[in-house]
Amino acid sequence: MSGGAGSRNFDIPEELVQKLTRKVGNLQMLPAVAAQALEIANDPDCDFLKLANVIQRDLKLTTFILRMANSTLFAPPAPIASLHHAVSSMGLKRCREFIITTGLDSVSRKVTPELQSRREVLWRHGFLTAIFAVKINHLLGLRFLGEEYTAALMHDFGRTLLAVATPEQFLMIDPLDFNEPVDIEDRERSRIGTAHTEFGAWYAELNELPEALVAAIRYHHAPSQAGPHARLAALIAAADHVANSVQRPGETEPYNPMTNGALVVLQQGGASNATGKFSDAVDQFVKDAPALADELMRE
Repeated sequence: MSGGAGSRNFDIPEELVQKLTRKVGNLQMLPAVAAQALEIANDPDCDFLKLANVIQRDLKLTTFILRMANSTLFAPPAPIASLHHAVSSMGLKRCREFIITTGLDSVSRKVTPELQSRREVLWRHGFLTAIFAVKINHLLGLRFLGEEYTAALMHDFGRTLLAVATPEQFLMIDPLDFNEPVDIEDRERSRIGTAHTEFGAWYAELNELPEALVAAIRYHHAPSQAGPHARLAALIAAADHVANSVQRPGETEPYNPMTNGALVVLQQGGASNATGKFSDAVDQFVKDAPALADELMRE
């Protein structure tokens, strides 16, 4: 069956949809203020002051936008104290992307107390992947303007949704060891009728998120299948590959960029010498990422 309005492209088991609905109630990702802010931000002629005035009605959203604007990752030339300044300095597109991400935390907090530590590990994985995606985007001149951050933060959200909807099965199918076999999606489908990539993309489509974001979530394990969005999916796959290495328990070997197949997809898509440039920069990326993740994750 199709998992509901806006999710016609995904065949998600009805039982799984019902379990998720019982746990979270409303399947809409964004709270009312964030949804209103996103509607305003979607207007290319929107008034930044009007947008800031709406955002500031939600303390959590305001705090998140200001934290992102002031983060080391985006390196503002001077501290930004004004929400209006934050919105205007980031630009409309990046601001839209940040608004989208604010709904993730409240949904993820619906996991059982026994899985809270796993939720935090997945949350950190999202931030690490987002950090690497932003850095690789800049390094290779891919010219994404915020969508890489949101897609990276959401790429594995299907795993969190599974932890919320069906915690017992999640524990059985996801050891959270970041050693991902090539048949990970097939294994998940054989046990629960869908893969985390499909469940996450279904949820994104249900919430009417941009097609490029849905595709990046769906195909981050197979970016060459993402059609017109293969470049974004490959960027997320490349970033995810590094994040897995950083979080893999007992990992002692230096990261080997030659094992990152998504770089080949990026190179085939026009990113000149993607593997070479990445090889020169990745050690510093890996060194900086944990502290940056701590900065972005703080409440």
